[in-house]
Amino acid sequence: MNFSLRHPLVWGVPAAALLGMALIAGTGSNTADFRALNALGSGGQAFWSAVTILGDTAVALSLALLAARRRPQLLWALLPAALIATAWVHGWKKTYDLNRPLATLERQEVQVIGPELRYSSFPSGHATTAFTAAGLCVLGLRLGGWSAALLVIAALVALSRVVVGAHWPLDVLAGAFGGWIAAALGLICAERWRFGLRPGIQALAALACAACAVALVAGYDGRYPDAGWLARVIGVVALAGFALTFVLRRGVPMETADLPTLRAAALSGESVSIVIPVYNEAANLRDLVDRVGAALAPSGASFELILVDDGSNDSSPALLEEMAAARQWLKPLYLIRNYGQSVALQAGFDHARGDFIVTLDGDLQNEPDDIPRLLVLMREKPQIDVISGWRKDRKDAVLSRKIPSLLANSLISGVTGVRLHDYGCALKVYRAKVIHDIKLYGEMHRFIPALAAEVGARILEVPVSHHARTRGISKYGIGRTLRVVLDLLWVKFLLRFLHRPMHAFGGIGILLLALGFATLAYLAYEKLALGQDIGGRPLLLLGVLLALMGGQIMATGLIGELLIRIYHEPQGRRLYVLRAAPDKPPRPMP
Repeated sequence: MNFSLRHPLVWGVPAAALLGMALIAGTGSNTADFRALNALGSGGQAFWSAVTILGDTAVALSLALLAARRRPQLLWALLPAALIATAWVHGWKKTYDLNRPLATLERQEVQVIGPELRYSSFPSGHATTAFTAAGLCVLGLRLGGWSAALLVIAALVALSRVVVGAHWPLDVLAGAFGGWIAAALGLICAERWRFGLRPGIQALAALACAACAVALVAGYDGRYPDAGWLARVIGVVALAGFALTFVLRRGVPMETADLPTLRAAALSGESVSIVIPVYNEAANLRDLVDRVGAALAPSGASFELILVDDGSNDSSPALLEEMAAARQWLKPLYLIRNYGQSVALQAGFDHARGDFIVTLDGDLQNEPDDIPRLLVLMREKPQIDVISGWRKDRKDAVLSRKIPSLLANSLISGVTGVRLHDYGCALKVYRAKVIHDIKLYGEMHRFIPALAAEVGARILEVPVSHHARTRGISKYGIGRTLRVVLDLLWVKFLLRFLHRPMHAFGGIGILLLALGFATLAYLAYEKLALGQDIGGRPLLLLGVLLALMGGQIMATGLIGELLIRIYHEPQGRRLYVLRAAPDKPPRPMP
């Protein structure tokens, strides 16, 4: 958080509220101002109901669930701020029991939206809640232009309390003052005392906020039925946002670099394998092979071009055989049927013998001349294990290719925590020791950087050239979307729980078991202590079902633990990968 008492809004907002209160008290215009503002509700009941419910405590706590895990300091600041705001509101209501407009004016003079409230007017609880929440975000997060938007929303919530006939203008200004001061004091407490950042306290706070969100989804509307839909939407958004924090990983953006200039024989002494899967690319093959050879030959590297024919049904296999006869460095592989790009790449990796492995698509949309420059960059940066191409100036259709790719890259980056601009770019360079430890299944080829990062690989992203397809047809379509999503779920599990599956299933199992046993214990109390009949109650079936599901899920976790040991131990697989110490000779044994 970036809280500072020198922030102008720390004092500006409460000063403005005090000034407004002084003007109203000095001029005696509280009643006249109420009548003028209350008239705004004519014909806009649904709108003002939706605005006023934003100041409900349950709604504010539900939205606070979005800060859990991502902003633990803000969630901790909410606790003292909420206590201070509650003391402010109820302390004044007990001390200064001012009647509301409906108890002071004639009934026909007050336009009421929602419940008819008559007592304990000063100060407004909704206004206090709205300005507490806005103050925590504005003062604690420094949101720039969004700060003004939050202040406008808080002011609208305060105004709505007058429009719905629940409060005097003086009440809402007092609520704004108290809420803002409570937010500032909550932030001060959170910075001074850090024990609220402990996992136990954070979990309890998140649980309380989640309970409020569940209440909203279950139908709580703060006695404003016209705003019930908004309360349910907020509850769903809060719970979904909180759930996504367990799926999406913030990660760190990858390091980027520009392509270096290429010198003659810059890769002398290096061995390189270029792996390209092809499927019905007869129109591009001859040009592809010639351009790859022309790019690599002057570099001085010893290279092989492995073209993996993925069951093509055009003239690609015959053309590959013809070209391989005249080029010693061309090594075609022929899969017996169309297995898919991941399997084709895996076949190329299995037969690659170079110290560096380069992948490329066979459609010539990537520039083969970029390959030696990427290899030079890899040689200059020995700490880097993977270089991923970035089609920064992509030559594809916006709606059908660029926008779906942008969304997919954002989703994959969020789930895996490896933030790349372009997961779909086929032009990548790997150190062989990294790629040989990875096995590809399904559509996993697009997740290779994330899988490599999981075993400790260091990744660099480099802008590369890109061209529009001129020959052949694209093999990529929207039909791959579902398979990619399913593979992404597997990658998420793989990255987080491969070596500890009990952690994935155990927590859910314990929760379901606890709910099941609590339900059965409650029914047992009703049966034994109160003598009520429970045999035909659906709650009995629910309790048994929850307990059985919890036990089965925990058993699944135990089976997963056994399978992990079977996976690693018989073949001597290690759970870790060692990196050589830089520029240090091996230490002799004592």
